[in-house]
Amino acid sequence: MRLRHRLIGCAVTVLVAAASGGTSVPVGAQIVPGQVYTGGQLVQDPTSGLAVTVPVGWRGALAPDGSAFLLEPEAGQGLIVIRAEPATEAEARAVLTQPVPLGNGVVITPSGEIEEIGRGHMTTAYTVSGTPGDFVSTVDVRMTDTGLGVGFVLLSPAGAHADQLQDLRALALSLGVTEPTPTPTTGGNDEWEPWLRGAYLARFYSGSGYTESTELWLCSDGSFYMDDQSGGYGGGASGAFQTTNGGRWSATGSGATGTLILNWSNGQQSTWDLEFDYEQRRTYVNGNRWLRGENERCG
Repeated sequence: MRLRHRLIGCAVTVLVAAASGGTSVPVGAQIVPGQVYTGGQLVQDPTSGLAVTVPVGWRGALAPDGSAFLLEPEAGQGLIVIRAEPATEAEARAVLTQPVPLGNGVVITPSGEIEEIGRGHMTTAYTVSGTPGDFVSTVDVRMTDTGLGVGFVLLSPAGAHADQLQDLRALALSLGVTEPTPTPTTGGNDEWEPWLRGAYLARFYSGSGYTESTELWLCSDGSFYMDDQSGGYGGGASGAFQTTNGGRWSATGSGATGTLILNWSNGQQSTWDLEFDYEQRRTYVNGNRWLRGENERCG
């Protein structure tokens, strides 16, 4: 379990996962890039079907690189992170005994013993160094029946920690499972093209103080649209293709690998390598991780 190596800056990595014995929950709003979710909203990962309810008074959004779902209070300071990794309980306990570097010089260090909250649910208090004010932290870990250790990291001002800790626990208890979107398998009849038909794929990344995004809508009728933007925090078009370009698409291959073929309206053709990581349940295009979300542009 590599929780301590996955935290980015002062942000937390969030991947919601089912609580031990995972409860069945109603279908929620699918987590998509660029969307902000408010308190009381049930949200779910469309690929895994894992769901969580955003605590009242908080808001959450997917991190630009897609590896995190970050939550912050609507008023004041604070941060909640959830991260799921394949782990045994012994490995999870080992993580709870070690300092965790959060980046930018911020480090949290265990300050107490591991406490048992419930079956497969452990917690430890942490001190915080490297922040401009007086902050404290609590890390909870929940084990799932599917072999995941789910780490919940709360970083908050000392005066607000007790209240925010209640929100963290409510968040953990809200975890549940919905019906996942089918993913390609290694079977010969499970091909990439049917799985991609009607899909929305996106890649968000940042560097040198700016954020870039590439969004791709693969319509069921064989057409596609691409929006490629970058530049500053306000956006602006750049890259190989400008906004709203499109054409016709197809895909070949089955199982873990395939090829996406884009025939552009200007007569050019692009071929992109496709890969699906079955262990992490992630989609890669040309070696970069892309997110699959709900296609609200074309069915």
